This record gives sequence, C-alpha cells and structure tokens, in this order.
Amino acid sequence: MKSEGERIEHESFSKIERKLSRIPLPEREVVKRVVHATADFSFVRNICFHLDAVREGVKAVRDGCDIVTDVRMVECGISKPLLARYGGEVRCFISSPEVVSYARKHGITRARAAVQLHRNEIEGNIFVSGNAPTALFELVDTGIRPRFIVAACVGFVGAAEAKEKVLDCRVPAVVVRGRRGGSNVAAAIANAIILLAEKDV
Repeated sequence: MKSEGERIEHESFSKIERKLSRIPLPEREVVKRVVHATADFSFVRNICFHLDAVREGVKAVRDGCDIVTDVRMVECGISKPLLARYGGEVRCFISSPEVVSYARKHGITRARAAVQLHRNEIEGNIFVSGNAPTALFELVDTGIRPRFIVAACVGFVGAAEAKEKVLDCRVPAVVVRGRRGGSNVAAAIANAIILLAEKDV
C-alpha cells in the first residue's frame, strides 16, 4: 500500500501529465518536474531545449559527470544518491573561504569568483544555475565549456540576458527564458535529467 505522501505525489503527477500530453517525450518529463516544483503551468512557455539537451544531459549523467551548482540552495535540491549511482557528485564552491576572499578582493560576486577559480571542475561536467546570472556570464564570456548546462537563474538584473547568452553557445542546455526561474526550478530540471538516465532515452 502506498503511503500518504506517495499517493499525493502520484495524484499530482497524474494531473500534471494530463495537461502536458502534447509535449513530446523525453522533454515532457523535464517540464513535468518543473510544473510540480512550482505548481505553475505557465513555465511551459519559458522552457527551451537547446541542442538535443535532454538526451545530451542524460548521456553526461550516465558517463559519471559531476554537477557543479551556482549556489548552495540548488546543490541541496539535487538528489546526490541518484547521481552517485553513475559515479557523479554534486558540488558547489560559492561558500569556500578561497572564493569568499577572492570575490572580496576583486569586487565581484562570489558566484562569478567560483566560476573563475573552479573552471577546471566545470569544464566537461554539468553546470546548474538557479540563482546567479553572473556565474552564467562568466561561464559564457570566458569560453568555459561544460558538457551540459541548466540555466534557470532568477532575477530582474541580468538573468534574462545571461540565459540568452547560453542559447548562443554550442553547449546543450535546458534554459528557462526570461526573468523567471529559481533554485527549485534548477534542481527540478537536474533531477529530471538524472531520473531519465534510468530510462531508455
């Protein structure tokens, strides 16, 4: 017998799936997770899949890529045990003493500093942004090439512009266009990709 929580989750996803039936798989699985995390169907209009993003993201997970996040809230929302099945880790550098000191010294955001100082950990792995546009600007403007990007940073200053820059890159990405997004949205997308790694995608 299913627990109360399992019944609620099952009913929620059933309601969501009925409204998303026109979206093709596997992209529907990603959109479904975002709608579930936000209770907002209007996100359907904002989510963009760049360069066969879902399949490339799934390949990156299966190949054991790490996930590097822009902020701790995104890191906390991603399922570490699920990713660990494939040999990957979830990592965030924004609070390290080295990053904090470097950001203060150079007058830049900690998110930008983390990308500057840890580009080697980002190259060839998965980068997930849910909060910090400056991290995406640094990523794109300096030519760092992750294997896959989730660009879902939220905000009124730079968020929309940073995400459009990601769409100009030759890196597969799931992008939430405009000002909307957030840590919960970014984590939902990342978790959807990890879960899809278990399926025939």
